[in-house]
Amino acid sequence: MRIDSLLKARVEDLGYDKGHRVLLLEKMKGGGRKKKPIPPVTWDALQDYLGDRTTGWLFCTASGGQLDEPAVWRLLQSLAKRAGLPLRGPHGVKGDAVTHALAKKDARPDKVQRWADHKDSRTTQRYNKRKHLLDDSPGYGIGADLAGALQDGEAW
Repeated sequence: MRIDSLLKARVEDLGYDKGHRVLLLEKMKGGGRKKKPIPPVTWDALQDYLGDRTTGWLFCTASGGQLDEPAVWRLLQSLAKRAGLPLRGPHGVKGDAVTHALAKKDARPDKVQRWADHKDSRTTQRYNKRKHLLDDSPGYGIGADLAGALQDGEAW
């Protein structure tokens, strides 16, 4: 999700809809609001983070003020250093998430595009850091299918 939308989210925007924990986000590009599902592991971590808070900014400073993007950058840099990971800002984390989602065996690019809030599939593919890897060539899957068919004596 977009960092600017996330930083405008309030605890009151958390909810439940049709069996899903959700966050109702204000969309910065295009306006309006959009429900985003929250995976269970993220929900649990969010509940730990919130503690007893039921109102206010979802992500806030120690004094309860609205967290800003530079603070998120500093936090991500600090966490990456401590974990020995490459340094990433909020946009880099989104790129990593899109790349990871598209690398799944059953990935649906159209669903990843909607999840990432991209109007154009080309934008989603610009985030995909694996698109030029030879390991991801569909030719390997086709070759394996062909070899299996030949081994089983099937006509292709």
